[in-house]
Amino acid sequence: MPGERLPTRRDALRSKNRPRSKTSRKVGGSSSLAEAAQASVGHFLRRTRESLRLTQAQVAEKTHDSPWQLSRAAVSAIERGQNFPGLEAMLALSNVLHIDPKELIERARLTAVVPVDITGLTDRELEDRASQYFWAGDFRQALSVYDAMVHKLALEAPERREVVLQLATLEVRRATTLKRIGALISAIASAERAISLSVTLPAIQSEAYVVLADLQAQRGHLPLAEDAADRSIELCKRANPKRLAWACMVKGKALCLGKDFGEAKRAFLEAREQAATHDDRQHMSHIAGNIGTCCVALGDIGEAREWTERALGFSRRFKQPALEASWLVELGRIAMLQDRTTEADSLAQSALRIARPSGHSLTVFRAEWLRHRVAHSERPESPDRERVSLLRELYLQLDEHAGVDEIVEFKQTVLRNTSAQRET
Repeated sequence: MPGERLPTRRDALRSKNRPRSKTSRKVGGSSSLAEAAQASVGHFLRRTRESLRLTQAQVAEKTHDSPWQLSRAAVSAIERGQNFPGLEAMLALSNVLHIDPKELIERARLTAVVPVDITGLTDRELEDRASQYFWAGDFRQALSVYDAMVHKLALEAPERREVVLQLATLEVRRATTLKRIGALISAIASAERAISLSVTLPAIQSEAYVVLADLQAQRGHLPLAEDAADRSIELCKRANPKRLAWACMVKGKALCLGKDFGEAKRAFLEAREQAATHDDRQHMSHIAGNIGTCCVALGDIGEAREWTERALGFSRRFKQPALEASWLVELGRIAMLQDRTTEADSLAQSALRIARPSGHSLTVFRAEWLRHRVAHSERPESPDRERVSLLRELYLQLDEHAGVDEIVEFKQTVLRNTSAQRET
């Protein structure tokens, strides 16, 4: 069930063509990719160290209290991108800098584009470019622009209020983009950094909390998700009423994942009312689709289909291809409940045509799982080995998405059956 605050799409709606960046290029060879990964991780570690007001020597000294000791020269080489931290160095730096080592791994894995050249571009132009990439479904390229903007701000005076505001806003948008790529650990870290940066900026902090709530819900950490959503709702009421629809929607999502579907539906209907009050068209598709999901759980399949078709219409109207693919899968799931397997398979294939080129791994997984269910219902004796093998590969990238229905179903059937077979 998608539902998050997305970057502004003001210029994306005016632009019919996907942006072509002349300032970025795909990494050519493995050595170039390794160098880019080292540079990305090194810059992140340096920025984190500086935010904690630590020198390289102090970081090295603090590692001496752990089993993994580093010299100042080793810290410097890693920060300059000359060396990639090995396991021991990664654990040592993670302990000292209070970061999750998985975030370092995700940052290295996501290094597929050389950071964009921002020379001569204003902040407004960079924001518009990132927005256009995002709404075109090119989340990695959007992330590269956001990262370039963070690098640029790192050179500014960190104590200036406008710099803090920009950094907090960028971290919120990075978190949203990282979520769409599937890098949930890095996304949570970005959202938490935004919360820390925006202590005196309640309007931005309300957005950071709702992104964090959505991420925790997707990982299946429902008490944490509900707490973050409640914090966001209170902040929105005081400082950011235009975001109330978004906050109520994420609260509904957490309730839905907790199987409290009646309360979840009421939260989504409240979100719909707030969206209408504040002309929040951005979340219309999310809200309608999530109401449909609640209706499925409550047993009203006909109403569920109406709401999901409405969500699909909104996603097409507002040019949201990632959401369109997701709601196509949801309609396919509803079709399966109505024993319309041919329609379900057709909807899954339509979703795959949108999701595969853009690398939307979670939607691809959901669509392939739906096709597996169709195949099993029509040919229960067939093991569908090729698709199950593909699903296993995709699952390795998505195991953090513990709250997603298809992930749960896959673990309860395919993985559990495999484990049982090994034991016998």
